[in-house]
Amino acid sequence: MHLLRQAYPFEYRTAGGLDAEAQADLWITVSGSRAVLVLRGCPVGDASAAMNTLHHTWLPYLLRPDTQMLALALHPYRKGAKARALVLPLSA
Repeated sequence: MHLLRQAYPFEYRTAGGLDAEAQADLWITVSGSRAVLVLRGCPVGDASAAMNTLHHTWLPYLLRPDTQMLALALHPYRKGAKARALVLPLSA
């Protein structure tokens, strides 16, 4: 896999109706058949709203319709805890 976009800034509307900002990294295979989307700076509770925004604004221009995508929400490093990622459902 190679990095297609790194730290792409975007805005989304949270479930509570507030505007928020986050970043996304997009990794893709050379063939374009598989991709991994990593959300950074986005609370896990708002990840579905952020993915919905990306599905309508950014991802259709970068991925083929038949691409299989795995989405991860990255939990930031906190003192005494490692950074972790949560796999998100793709039905956002």
